[in-house]
Amino acid sequence: MENLAGNKDADRFIKEELYLAGIPQVNIDTNRGEVPYTIIGKLGKWTFRRAWYYWVASVETPKDGLILAKAIELHERKHPTDDKMKILGNVIRAGGDCTCPSPKSYVAQPAYDEELDRQLTALGYKKRSYEDLDIEGWDLNHGQIGKLCDEGKLTVDRYVECYHIDDQVGLVEFARAIAPDAIVQLRAEADFLEKLVVDAALSLKNSRI
Repeated sequence: MENLAGNKDADRFIKEELYLAGIPQVNIDTNRGEVPYTIIGKLGKWTFRRAWYYWVASVETPKDGLILAKAIELHERKHPTDDKMKILGNVIRAGGDCTCPSPKSYVAQPAYDEELDRQLTALGYKKRSYEDLDIEGWDLNHGQIGKLCDEGKLTVDRYVECYHIDDQVGLVEFARAIAPDAIVQLRAEADFLEKLVVDAALSLKNSRI
């Protein structure tokens, strides 16, 4: 992909790359980063932002990310056009790691919620206070959490919530991989909005009786 750092014509490349991948475009205020764009991509809960020579795809909450089984399948899938890259995981980099590790390593993480707290407490782990930040957290790094999951000591789902994507084929394949989940999310949102409209109409009707 073209290095778009400082390129005032960045939007032209971004439009084309998103179009080819079938990712809807969203206009924003001018980005203050190194790539001067006014367009990002949105597909389901995923947001796509152009960096120097790659795309950053991310979600805001872990459970909206790619669940581990799907992330591994995508990582290990053969690159359809570039034999040198061998697998898609070399251009669709889980966690943005330039060493292209399997999502099964430290990259895929569980949601840090009450269920994870319960299981870690049952294993004998205790939270540590971080006074400077006025918060508590588990004194475990991502690799240790991943190992506990791999050993079956933690039985929680794990997700990849960020990717760096290095070529156009990778962008296309990633969009295809998340599209089914995006459709489900859109349908759920549409159903929710429809329910709100129906409830509002019934409330208005009842208020007139």
